[in-house]
Amino acid sequence: MIKYAFHFLALTLLIFNACSPQQKEIKIAGSDDIAILKKMEFDWLAAEFERDTAFISPMIDETFISIEEDGLHDKQQNLKGMYDNITRRLQERHVVDSFYLDDMRIQLYDSAAVVTFYTVTQGRVKDVPFKNKRWRFYDVWVKRNGKWRAVASQGTPVS
Repeated sequence: MIKYAFHFLALTLLIFNACSPQQKEIKIAGSDDIAILKKMEFDWLAAEFERDTAFISPMIDETFISIEEDGLHDKQQNLKGMYDNITRRLQERHVVDSFYLDDMRIQLYDSAAVVTFYTVTQGRVKDVPFKNKRWRFYDVWVKRNGKWRAVASQGTPVS
């Protein structure tokens, strides 16, 4: 009888604990990091379209490399290239009115992450509208001292 009373007590405590309002929400491993990386990718592109390389610079590690048409670029070359590219586009009246990220995939590996996605833009070139212009991006991030920093990037136009 004591054995059954003990099992009943243990089961009661287990149910009470599970129903307690102090029970913490169960989180998927890395869900905070995934949300942070998604936001960083979106914020980076929004800042790039605004030529705000000062906003982007702290997101990029000093060891950063990007793959460009003319070869590998380091952090400073990449930031200058972004700024120059948007300046040239604005001079040619190529304006992005809106964009979104599509088919984003994030793979976490301890303190590293690989992020792939499409950017889908809508806008105008010399007052001629365009929509659904797509680029595929592949970014590599490393988490150091609790902060994510981009270490490699490559983008390819797909439409």
